[in-house]
Amino acid sequence: MSAPPPEGTASTVLRPWPLFLNLSALSLPISFSESTYRISQNLRFFLPNYVVLTLLVFLITLITRPLSLILFVCIFSAWVYLIFWRDEQLTVFDYDIDQKIIVGVLVVMTLVGVLWTGVWFRAFVALIIGALIVVFHGVLRAPEDSMEDSPYGSLLNVVDSPRGDYASV
Repeated sequence: MSAPPPEGTASTVLRPWPLFLNLSALSLPISFSESTYRISQNLRFFLPNYVVLTLLVFLITLITRPLSLILFVCIFSAWVYLIFWRDEQLTVFDYDIDQKIIVGVLVVMTLVGVLWTGVWFRAFVALIIGALIVVFHGVLRAPEDSMEDSPYGSLLNVVDSPRGDYASV
């Protein structure tokens, strides 16, 4: 019998892609406040998926620079392995390495890679495209718990409500 995956592994962090791409959950918000509510809920729920999409956009922008692409695939593989897929504490020469040190080293390694290869502009463009994807998906996707957690309660959607045509008071 194997132990359950620890908190923070890829299996517990990434949401299923069919759930992320569910077309039946897409709808237009009814107000600006509903849009901001949807963005905050979806950002909280789908943050790892948004990060993966932004990284894929960045890697696609590096198609014309194969050496930079290889370098960043290696760096991102280190991120995935050292942060998400390890079940146990990292130990080097019988010393346990703190997770904050690992993240700091990976951040420095990523920044050195960006500055050394000169792809900072492509990284900036990828971040902008990623932000547009986040906003577009976040506004259009209605969270499943929107009726319970919204400050407007069931007033947001009385059409197709199982409670009928009446809103709760």
